[in-house]
Amino acid sequence: MKTIEQLIILSTLLAVCINPKINAQSSRKELSLSPLFTDHMVLQQKNLNPIWGMARGGAEIKVTASWGETAKTRANSNGKWQIKLNTPVYGGPYFIRIESGDDQIVLNKVLIGEVWLASGQSNMEWKMNHCSGCIDNQDEEIANANFPAIRMFKVPMDLSGKKINNQKWEQANPQNVVDFSATAYFFARELHQKMDIPIGIINTSWGGTRVEAWTSPKKLNELSPTNHIKHQEEDVYEADIEKYIRYNDSVVLINEKNFGFKMLEFPIYKEEVEKKWHEYDFKDQNFSEVHFNDTQWNKINLDPDFENNLFFENLYSKNQSVLEDGTVWFRTKFDVKNPAAIHNLIFSKGIDDFDQTFINGQNIGNTFLHLDERNYAIPLGLLKKKNNVLAVRLTDFIGGGGFRGPAYILSANDSIALPFRDFKYKHQAIITNGYLMVHNYNEQDLQKKIINGENKFLKAHNINEANEYSILYHRMLKPTIPYGIKGVIWYQGEANVGNYEEYTVLLDGMIRDWRSNWNDDFSFYFAQIAPYTYSNKENSQGLRDAQRKILNITPKTGMAILLDIGEENDIHPHNKQDVGKRLALLALNKDYGFDLVDS
Repeated sequence: MKTIEQLIILSTLLAVCINPKINAQSSRKELSLSPLFTDHMVLQQKNLNPIWGMARGGAEIKVTASWGETAKTRANSNGKWQIKLNTPVYGGPYFIRIESGDDQIVLNKVLIGEVWLASGQSNMEWKMNHCSGCIDNQDEEIANANFPAIRMFKVPMDLSGKKINNQKWEQANPQNVVDFSATAYFFARELHQKMDIPIGIINTSWGGTRVEAWTSPKKLNELSPTNHIKHQEEDVYEADIEKYIRYNDSVVLINEKNFGFKMLEFPIYKEEVEKKWHEYDFKDQNFSEVHFNDTQWNKINLDPDFENNLFFENLYSKNQSVLEDGTVWFRTKFDVKNPAAIHNLIFSKGIDDFDQTFINGQNIGNTFLHLDERNYAIPLGLLKKKNNVLAVRLTDFIGGGGFRGPAYILSANDSIALPFRDFKYKHQAIITNGYLMVHNYNEQDLQKKIINGENKFLKAHNINEANEYSILYHRMLKPTIPYGIKGVIWYQGEANVGNYEEYTVLLDGMIRDWRSNWNDDFSFYFAQIAPYTYSNKENSQGLRDAQRKILNITPKTGMAILLDIGEENDIHPHNKQDVGKRLALLALNKDYGFDLVDS
């Protein structure tokens, strides 16, 4: 199939000439498809592929494929229908026509090939342009991503289930690939280049999420680490959401009345924060200035265990948890030996979540990506020998915010530590599940009015918490079931380091759960989490050992070894090429009969 790319271009022109009415959107509302079925999609070859949607109750549905296959069914009384369509050996492009009465939907430029589901947390979510320089050879890889037979569908990180309706299958080209999962793209590229057939990827991943969120309630009720809680088997999100919204509206009114500060709507999706950031006034314009008087700010009093990192949770006790999500300013001073030398400011292991960083009053960094190591170049001429001022406005979106590793100033001949015990800090704003309240209280008033006052500050209910038990199974995985797939690639585990001793049981349970729901004993290949020190009490080796044990108890699994590509100060290794390639080697060896050493 050496001319697959040329065939794609030619058939696109023919489809327009032969069938000018071909259109992936129906002009009528009664007939509809699951959002996964769009132009450019890839269907699993030599497979009985489910296709499903909605129609008028009891209506007949007819599906006709241009490779010569036809199938019929009827919608049930609620309008739901599903049909199974036989696919030939890889090839295309084709079109598929779905008809019901006078309604018609036609899907264009459909390929037949190999389809894989990609899932997990941030290292699978990690896009080709997630941040500048955070993929090896990033610019070159994006510029050379011209593979029309590689397509990806991304399930958006949205618990409401609405955003998926605007998604579509995208071809791999320099314009589209920037939003592709890097690991999944390199996996698909390796398969495509080795086999010269179309590859489709369904990417459903969400950063910072634990395996329990991806497992069905039924399975959680069976597993020993989770069966102490009775998990409701139905998806209660839709039933609860309106109740939570009404509650949150009441919370806003009560807090505004009690404290006199306006509560502003704040994005619940991290990727939208940067777009709206300029709209917020934090009433802190002079906090970064060299001569600002910070004598009334709080001094850091850190437990020795936390000298190498600084989290909001270290600063505030459990009864002050309302202060753990929001904006806190930090200031410290430092000296340098040679101000004329080139210096960089490093926040090793990254910041959670966002920062605006200043030295001597000048903004040198503005990052809206959580966890990434910060490496900010300090402009020449900005530093002086004595009493340089570092000021950081750090905003934690939700859960576990702060500096994840040591901070230091680096030059060719010097490394200057910036110990957190020398920092001063001031809490400036509270973020609570979709709302921002800038208070500008000093520490005394903050404690007196918000923490210990007669009227307690009320937290809004989190309507986009991705780590609730089974929430991602219901909202991110279930929409993809039972799309025909060859197998799954999985990159997750970092969020379960804290309960690594349970992970073997949990991951084995999730794999069996997914296979049961698909009614398919598909292959499941996962990436070993790379070395990284999470904290003094949490280390990654326990989780890696739990992953290893999966190979002995769960059939048709494989692990891509990543011990050699981890980065000491970054939980997100930049070398995603080898991650994708090693996962692909497992598939090439175990699924496609290639005689090679996999991983």
